[in-house]
Amino acid sequence: MMKKSGMFFLWVGAAISVSEIFTGGLLAPLGFVQGLAVILIGHVIGTALFAGGAYVSYCRKINAMDSVAFSFGKAGGKLVALCNLIQLVGWIIILVVQAGGAIAGVFPNLPFWTVTLALSVLQIVWALIFGSPGGRINDIAVVLLAGLCVLFLVESFGYSAGSLAISNTMSVMLGIELSIAMPVSWLPLAGDYSCKANDKVCAAVMPFLGYFLGSCFMYIIGLCIAVSNGNDIFTFIASSKFRYVTCGIVLLSTITTNFVAIYSAAVSSTQWTKSKNIRTAILVIGMFTLLVSVFFPISRFELILEKFLTSITMVFVPIFTLVLLEFFTKKQRTEKSLNWGHLLIVCIGIAGNWLFNRYTIFIPTVMTILLVSILFVIRAGSKISINHRPH
Repeated sequence: MMKKSGMFFLWVGAAISVSEIFTGGLLAPLGFVQGLAVILIGHVIGTALFAGGAYVSYCRKINAMDSVAFSFGKAGGKLVALCNLIQLVGWIIILVVQAGGAIAGVFPNLPFWTVTLALSVLQIVWALIFGSPGGRINDIAVVLLAGLCVLFLVESFGYSAGSLAISNTMSVMLGIELSIAMPVSWLPLAGDYSCKANDKVCAAVMPFLGYFLGSCFMYIIGLCIAVSNGNDIFTFIASSKFRYVTCGIVLLSTITTNFVAIYSAAVSSTQWTKSKNIRTAILVIGMFTLLVSVFFPISRFELILEKFLTSITMVFVPIFTLVLLEFFTKKQRTEKSLNWGHLLIVCIGIAGNWLFNRYTIFIPTVMTILLVSILFVIRAGSKISINHRPH
């Protein structure tokens, strides 16, 4: 069973990463005040969904993907588990590539592929040694990382403007979506840890507080660096007075964050395999991500990251909106294999999110939640009318 402090530090540690800082920097065209508002609004929405998913798994005493299967049927749960596995593998690769770019900038004589190779090996070893996240070693690492990041933020105000060309392509709605996407990306695995929580506060409140505070702080660091210095995170690290210490931050934060992702990816993979050996799954996933990271097209990183984040919200917001609606309305599934009605609603929700991102004047995620909720109520109402039809 996990204690409140362990749960809190687990999710603070998951939030501390170069990826979060980099994404915060993407909001620079909005300016500091508007960018800060966007960060807070997006994280309130995204982290509320994240905590809701964690709470459902706690109440059902099952991991995240088993909780999805409870609503979507066994085959539906496997389909969502596959989507989760793909996005977690993507995150592991992105975090390694970002960390590799930051460290390679400080040590220009080191080939990029050697840095990503070393990081990949280290995270595999860490995951295999410690088995699952949430231990005391993780708590200590997170406290150390948080302290170093405070120094990092203070230093960011001491530099003159750099050479980053800030574009005007970032809209408020896209900024909010990018802020929602980070906590939502952890939504499909929050239940893997909350199902082991001691109580409701540990299961839902601690993940909310830990991730909200940690992720907002990372975004704000990235925003400050980009707005006040005109630098992206890689340029800033390379020119930092504490660049060698910063490399340590990057190294440790990548391992602690990917530690969580690798473990949950391994849990999701067991939905598709007969073997339930988590350590074997960790090794297989770790080796695959190692190979991809070494050959990743670093020049296209920013575009890939933005598309990746918006794709996560597009897929998982409809899925977990249905899970939450079914849980809180006490609707129980009857299909043992696949809930086709839920699958249809999810497909409409994904299509709706795609359209909202292009044509709406309001927050696409909120519009998607409303769309899915309306379809859920209509479907529930039609079932009631059919069940009560006179014979």
